Amino acid sequence: MVRLSKEYKQPGAALFVPFYDRIIAATGSHHDSGDEVKQRNNWQTLALYSTWLALIVSLARPVLLAQPIVTQSTARDLMVAIDLSQSMEQQDYTLALPGQEQVSKVSRITALRQLLLQFAEQRKGDRLGLIVFGSGAYLQVPFTADIELWQQLLQQMDTRLAGPATAIGDAIGLSIRAFADSNTKQKLLLLVTDGSDTSSRLDPIDAARVAGIEGIQVYTLGMGDKNTQGDDKVDFDSLEKIAAISNGKSYVAADSQALAQVLTDINQLVPAQYQQTTYQPKVDLFMWLMGPVLSFYIAVWLGLSARQYWRSRRQEQAHVE
Repeated sequence: MVRLSKEYKQPGAALFVPFYDRIIAATGSHHDSGDEVKQRNNWQTLALYSTWLALIVSLARPVLLAQPIVTQSTARDLMVAIDLSQSMEQQDYTLALPGQEQVSKVSRITALRQLLLQFAEQRKGDRLGLIVFGSGAYLQVPFTADIELWQQLLQQMDTRLAGPATAIGDAIGLSIRAFADSNTKQKLLLLVTDGSDTSSRLDPIDAARVAGIEGIQVYTLGMGDKNTQGDDKVDFDSLEKIAAISNGKSYVAADSQALAQVLTDINQLVPAQYQQTTYQPKVDLFMWLMGPVLSFYIAVWLGLSARQYWRSRRQEQAHVE
């Protein structure tokens, strides 16, 4: 029973003095039997200094710089407003249609559609939108960077979609509303018509003033002959005023060649733009530094604690025996 039970230990007061050796040396005394002088283990020293050094380096926030990432975003929003009044069905333009070798007479809307498809191909840096107007104005395509989708919806437009009249002012007003959600610095409206305003609730000149205040440049494109009279007469004077008020430009396209040249000029004057943003990823390194060091520190502590435990057990057994 004595061998199985632990010895009784009387607790007593003890004083821990880190500089005990120096006191003994200074006083010329000697160690008593109950004294215990703890010596720092080399592993403890290594763990202490390595942890301290790792903490200092980690506070400096070391990072690993990855390869720069360049992102491109659209720098300009371009809205195209197209007149779909019945006068756009007049076949007074010539154009070589796909699959045909000879140039044939086509309607104004057909020529415009075909040339705008080519125009869109050169606007890969812009977001495009599409508005059609006749008796009223309708948003067909909100701003999108998907040029192919814009082209598909452009091909589906027809003069019977918007009514027989011409609402130029309403088309500009609807464009202003569409630009309200735009975050780009450059905003451009291409207004294409072959007539005069006949049904707008909003005066075109007043709408152009608001567009200018909102930073929207209006480029007007009048399709037809300046000498035309009657109901089919194009109000080129109003188109010029609209462009001037909004800091844009006014063009006349009396035939297909002139229309193609106008779209080329617009591409050269305001080419498509990409806005580039460079970002360099950073990978923090402190966790890769502190992780192994802390693991080493814990391993040393566990090892020394285990060694001290087994040493105490052996001393107790030797004392019992």
